[in-house]
Amino acid sequence: MVYLKGKTLKDWRVSHKAARAPGDGVSVLKSWMAIYEPDIVICQNPDTAGRKGDRNVVILRAMARSISDEDVLDLLVTRRFEYRNIYEEAAAIARRYPTLKHKLPKKPRIWETEPRRIIYFEAMALALIVLDGEG
Repeated sequence: MVYLKGKTLKDWRVSHKAARAPGDGVSVLKSWMAIYEPDIVICQNPDTAGRKGDRNVVILRAMARSISDEDVLDLLVTRRFEYRNIYEEAAAIARRYPTLKHKLPKKPRIWETEPRRIIYFEAMALALIVLDGEG
């Protein structure tokens, strides 16, 4: 999750609980919405989440349904892949938002799992589609 006020990054969080199951994802989302009281919530469109695993797509669907029930503008955004990999994209985002530079993960070796902190950059990539008027 990234929280922006206008185009200014104010906060960022990741939740291991939210990634466990749809109910957990919705619970965490609702708690964050209560804290931040957003006007707009951007979520990856679960119908176009091609690189996400089945479990993550189910969680995205539950979160999208939950957001649509709230009194906010809910935007489902299709993730675009304009870089060779997420690590190049993350570096470009960190140049634009230097406060995220310390979150930049190192690219793992082929047999290692993707670093958890890459989620900050995936969330920012979705937000930038909207902020830059491309969504």
